[in-house]
Amino acid sequence: MKLYSACIVTILAAFLFISGCKEKSAKDLIVKKWKFTEISGPGAAQIPDSMKQEMYKTATMEFKKDGTWEAGGMVSAGQKGTYSVSEDGKSLISKEGSGTPDTLMILELTETKMVVNPKTMDEGRNVQLTMKPN
Repeated sequence: MKLYSACIVTILAAFLFISGCKEKSAKDLIVKKWKFTEISGPGAAQIPDSMKQEMYKTATMEFKKDGTWEAGGMVSAGQKGTYSVSEDGKSLISKEGSGTPDTLMILELTETKMVVNPKTMDEGRNVQLTMKPN
């Protein structure tokens, strides 16, 4: 009887472990407040180091479960909009108010890191943005 009970407990524990390890989608992973940690790429040289340092200290992007985002810190404080993540998890489409949507390539997205890059050049800049949860 003890062996039977031990087997049942082991099977139940394995089932709970496997079901708890389900991989999260990009849509789930993006939902949190992110802080900028690195700005790189060819266009990053055009951004003054003092501005980068200030962004690292204060700039945030919060992506909410309801499909809205809000920027905090620096110049972007108080900016709000909507976003969506492509089905394949490789693109982030962001729109502020009634403006034109911006598309970012998602180069990496995990629980602890997000790296994005604009799909189109912004005034000749090609900048890669790295963020971590705030």
